[in-house]
Amino acid sequence: MLVTLLAVGMWVHPSAAEIGISIGVGDQPYYDGPTYWENGYEYVWVPGFQRDGRWVHGRYDRHGKFDKKHAKDRHKKKHHGKRDKH
Repeated sequence: MLVTLLAVGMWVHPSAAEIGISIGVGDQPYYDGPTYWENGYEYVWVPGFQRDGRWVHGRYDRHGKFDKKHAKDRHKKKHHGKRDKH
């Protein structure tokens, strides 16, 4: 029986293409807080998400209309390496 199993095992072997492991890590909740003001506009964190099997990284999007009381606000950007896009 052992010889039969070994013989069958020689014919049946998985290829690397058939085995796949996927780990979804995603983005951290936000880089510089959930919101910040820059030149009178509020920027709000939009978390990362999956689209067509690919990960779209989180980003800050401008939200709402110009607010005069925040017109002189300047956001101190922190260094985040290559992923820093704001």
